[in-house]
Amino acid sequence: MRKILRHRYFLLEHKKKAKKRTKEMNIGEEQDALLESLINTKPVVRRSSEPPVSVSAQQIQAALNKERNERRRRRAEQRSYSVTRKTVSRFRSKLILFDPEEMCLCGLLSITHSVHLIVCIEIFFALVLLIQAPDLLTMDGTYFYFLGLFDGTGVFFFSLHVSVCVTCIISSGILYLGSRKQIASLILPHLLWQFSFILISLSAIITLMTLGLKGKMLLPASIVLSSMMGVAGGCEVWWCLLSLAYYRFIRDGKNHWIDDNSRHNLV
Repeated sequence: MRKILRHRYFLLEHKKKAKKRTKEMNIGEEQDALLESLINTKPVVRRSSEPPVSVSAQQIQAALNKERNERRRRRAEQRSYSVTRKTVSRFRSKLILFDPEEMCLCGLLSITHSVHLIVCIEIFFALVLLIQAPDLLTMDGTYFYFLGLFDGTGVFFFSLHVSVCVTCIISSGILYLGSRKQIASLILPHLLWQFSFILISLSAIITLMTLGLKGKMLLPASIVLSSMMGVAGGCEVWWCLLSLAYYRFIRDGKNHWIDDNSRHNLV
C-alpha cells in the first residue's frame, strides 16, 4: 500500500513539474514572438496633430544596434594587438623623414636613419682603434710578421692611425649636423673621408700582398691583414655609395622645397 501511494505521489510531482516547464516555455515563446513582432512592425508615421505613440520597438532596435556596435568594437580592439603587414608598413612610414619610397637596408629603415646608423658604427670602431693606438708607439713597428722590415716606424704608423680615426670622428659629427640641419654641403667632408679610406685600404692590401708574396713578411699574416682591410674597405664602399645617395636626397629635397615655395608665391 505504501509503495502504491509513493508511486502516485511521484507521478503527481512529475506532472506538476512538466506543467510548470511547459508553462515557462510557452511564456518564453510568447515573449520572443512579441519581441519579434515589435521589431518587425513598421514605424507609424504620425502627423504633428496626432498624439505621440509608443516607441518601445524603436528603443529595442536601438538597444540591439548598440549591443552589436559594442561587440564590433571589442573585436576590433582584440584584433588591433596582432601585428599585421598593414601595421608594419604604417610603422615604416613613420620612420621616414621625407618620402616613403626612400628606403634602404632591405626596406627596414629610411635612408636618414641608415646613414645615422652607419655614423654610429664608424665612430664606435674609430674610438676602439684610438684606444689601441698607443700600442703602435710601444712596439715601434717590431711586429714579428714583418720580419724586421718596419722596425723604428712606430711614429709613422701611430700618426697615420690617429689621423684616420680623428678625421673619421670629426667628419661623422659634421655629417650628423648636416643631416639634422638638412644642409647637403655638410655631407661632403665625410664622403671625402670615406673615399680616402677606400684608397688607403686598397693600397694597404696591395702592399701587404706584395710583401707576403716576395717573402718580406709572413704570407699568412699578409693574407689575414689584407682580408681585414678588405672587409673594412668593402663596407666603406657600400657606405660611401649610401652617403652619396643621401647627399643627393637632401639636395634634391631642398630644391623641391624651394620650387614648391616659389610656385606657391607665384600663385
